[in-house]
Amino acid sequence: MPISPWRALSPDNGDHYLSFERPFRYIAEDPEHTWRRVWIPTVIACPVCEADTGLRLAFKTGMDAVVEAACPVGHTWIEPRIDVSQWMAYCRYRAGQQETDWLWLIEAGFGEEPPPPIDYAKEIREGAVVVAKYGKRKAKAKVRREIRKAKKKVAKRVRNEAMRPVAALLRTAWTMQAGGIEPVRASRRRPAEPKPPKTPPVSAYRKAYGVQAPAKGPKCLVCEDSGRITAPGISVPCVECAGPAAAALEAAERRADRARQGKDERRTSTTK
Repeated sequence: MPISPWRALSPDNGDHYLSFERPFRYIAEDPEHTWRRVWIPTVIACPVCEADTGLRLAFKTGMDAVVEAACPVGHTWIEPRIDVSQWMAYCRYRAGQQETDWLWLIEAGFGEEPPPPIDYAKEIREGAVVVAKYGKRKAKAKVRREIRKAKKKVAKRVRNEAMRPVAALLRTAWTMQAGGIEPVRASRRRPAEPKPPKTPPVSAYRKAYGVQAPAKGPKCLVCEDSGRITAPGISVPCVECAGPAAAALEAAERRADRARQGKDERRTSTTK
């Protein structure tokens, strides 16, 4: 009977069905070797159209006595050259049931032909061609995008120049309709935020209220800017400050500050 293309592989249920994209090979013993058994793998083809790819093979336990085959065109025939036990073992192998007693069958070449080796040079060439086409397409798209942008800018500028008299005429009509008053255009700039008032320094407050600046104390609390540490029976130079020269310079600065402050007070009183 014709083999159904929708039959599924189920060795446990007795349904041994497989379809092959590549040629299928059965094995036959080589009669020339007498000392050891040598198997010769042979490709099966359709006896009518001689098709060896896309074949379907099926065997139903309890119903079929031999393996049936069918080609893609629809020709069906009985294939007695395939041993039923070998076919059932191969179906179990394809179903994921590893049986060590039947591994010799796969090594002998029984089953579907393995795929051809990968031609890495060809794959690299094809990949390089695809990458080059992709880069060329992207470069062309980028150039076209830049051209479209430039065209849009030029078209917008030309359209604005052409519509400028029309816009002026419309503004004049709107002005006449509003009573001769040109509408006020709102400024797009944000109003400037008011700056916070500056706080005057403390010296300005002292001048305003006539308060004298506090006198500065000595920088060196050990010798009080004298340059020497003195006590009953002791007089040693101070090592914590710069000495009498620094004290004299500090005293001169204080006198200059007081004289400057006196001038400022006299000037303020004269102004009042």
